[in-house]
Amino acid sequence: MKRIYISLCFLAIAISLCVFEQYTVNAVYKQTNIYINTAIDEAEKQNYQDVKKACDELNEYWEKKQKYMAAMIDHGPLDDASVTIGNLSELAENKSEKLEYELITAKNQIKGIYSSQKITFANVF
Repeated sequence: MKRIYISLCFLAIAISLCVFEQYTVNAVYKQTNIYINTAIDEAEKQNYQDVKKACDELNEYWEKKQKYMAAMIDHGPLDDASVTIGNLSELAENKSEKLEYELITAKNQIKGIYSSQKITFANVF
């Protein structure tokens, strides 16, 4: 009987971790998109002070959440997104022409992380 209880506890822990991972990835995806979309909109208006503010907030948010995500998913895509997000504030400060391209790159990297981690038939098998 103890074996059944141990296996049920293990199953409950595994399901809880999966739910936590899905919630975290989904929440990070939504929030980072908000920051990136704000930065893109402000960059189109050439309001670089607000772009820098949005990029700084994005970087701060990403640094907090990336630690949790690194424990759950592959580090490669996370590291790529971290490098891109880390450079955005400097590009905004320098009013670089590459800023919008890098914002879109960051958005695509975050979307790739989200797509590869959400529960779908293709991802499970």
